[in-house]
Amino acid sequence: MNILESKINELLSYIENDSNLTDRVFISMGSSHTKAKVLLIKKSKSLLKNILKNCQNFKRKHLSYPTWIKIDIVTDETVLPFTDIKHKLLNTRRNYVDFGISFDKYWYLSFLPEEINSNAFIRPSKDKKRFILSENNINNYLRKYTSYKKKFRAKDFDKRDVIQFHTESYILDDSNIIKLEKNGSHKQPLRKIEDLHAEIDSMIDKGVHFLKDMLEDSGKYIYGYFPHFDKKINFYNILRHSSSSYALIEGLTYIDEDISFMKKAIDYVIDNHIISTDDVSYVFDNTNNINEIKLGQNASFIFMVCEYLKAYPDDINYLKIAQNVARGILSMIDIETGNTTHVLNYPSLTVKESFRIVYYDGEAALALLRLYKIDNNENWLNTVQKLFEHFINEKYWRYHDHWLAYCTNELSQIIPSERYYKFGILNASTHLKYIKDRETTYPTFLEMLVATYRLIQNAKENGYHDLVSSLIDEDELVDTIHNRADYQRTGHFYPEYAMYFKLPHRILGSFFIKHHGYRVRIDDIEHYISGYIQYQKEFKNKSS
Repeated sequence: MNILESKINELLSYIENDSNLTDRVFISMGSSHTKAKVLLIKKSKSLLKNILKNCQNFKRKHLSYPTWIKIDIVTDETVLPFTDIKHKLLNTRRNYVDFGISFDKYWYLSFLPEEINSNAFIRPSKDKKRFILSENNINNYLRKYTSYKKKFRAKDFDKRDVIQFHTESYILDDSNIIKLEKNGSHKQPLRKIEDLHAEIDSMIDKGVHFLKDMLEDSGKYIYGYFPHFDKKINFYNILRHSSSSYALIEGLTYIDEDISFMKKAIDYVIDNHIISTDDVSYVFDNTNNINEIKLGQNASFIFMVCEYLKAYPDDINYLKIAQNVARGILSMIDIETGNTTHVLNYPSLTVKESFRIVYYDGEAALALLRLYKIDNNENWLNTVQKLFEHFINEKYWRYHDHWLAYCTNELSQIIPSERYYKFGILNASTHLKYIKDRETTYPTFLEMLVATYRLIQNAKENGYHDLVSSLIDEDELVDTIHNRADYQRTGHFYPEYAMYFKLPHRILGSFFIKHHGYRVRIDDIEHYISGYIQYQKEFKNKSS
């Protein structure tokens, strides 16, 4: 206790030097296996005494002191009719509530924004067409995690005023004192840092190991979680299995760890999800009773194998299987027009859907190009060129596809064509302002932007300075890249996020999609890892 008391004293001294303590301070105490206990202390002069007392209570209940102690100091209060607050809550993007609420002037019933978001006080209606205030979720939280005895009923407050408030926040994370962004900011409660690149390397390391731990001995992944109430996602998708394995291999390589065990992820697909006729193979998905072969599914398998072959180029069997799957991709492309067939029935190989989602086309092109870079088969390159004629003619740059950004960059390094440069730049430039202002993390944006940056450098090296300057403001592009790299940290489960969920250890260090219920899914982690690795490779060693 003496060490903890010393650290709490240090935290309070830091706060006193940095901020003004008010008479309303929230204390959140938690650990990796314990959902945070949130308390309101109304007399800041007795703050140390109150925190120590509650740390003792925490230990009595959980047999250890809290790992994390978060302090939220109320900085401003606004009295509003409950109907106005309710309207705000129901018209805010899901899980993006950035203010706290006290339902009475004595603050007996009050919630931090983290409590509102992490406990799904606002959730989609059954028909998914609107948001509702969930009395069930509010009362579940009150009953299980607070000492508040009354039942919450929204109608009791319809004619009353409530208090909206914001806070300044700090966390004691083990022995580190960290200041967080203020409420009222979309970065709330993100920790402030001094070295973005060092922080990103730390997040990559945590994310890679989290994804690695989701890979089971069978070669199949735990697909993901909805962490509000620790619900496992009971679904599977072979396309995402392969693309996530590709990112995991990429991540392990970046942090210089062994990838040989990834054979089990590749073998899982080969042993359970490949159908072959002579030297033509397809990756099928018979999970969830869908029984289909998707163009993007074949492509993601090739991504995975090609990434593995970078480290183990002598694994001829994997190369042959990837080449067979590439021939399967070719069978789904009209080489004369560049049109693709997106979905076949399994096992009949009849056409199920000519078109499903535009991103399959970019995935297919990139897969063939990645394979070409390994085996130098001109057939793959020629097909990619034919596909690009179709992409350019149909203005595929309108879709702002990160797979196409990767592919255009890599193709233009092989064939430095003005048409490819123009296409690749338009893919990002026409979407730049939208990306910069976007409040959701959308990790594929960073992948697309960094690939575009590389393409631009290549274009300038080949004499296309005027083309670049006519299509994009490169300074704005770079500024947007750095902005997104920093903002994406709001999708990482730091302790200050994870501690408010049912089982923090289940999600700590992972990445999530906030507006999809804080979803932690293998492909969500995939895109954060890949985007951050590309960002680090391009900018980590460059001066700002």
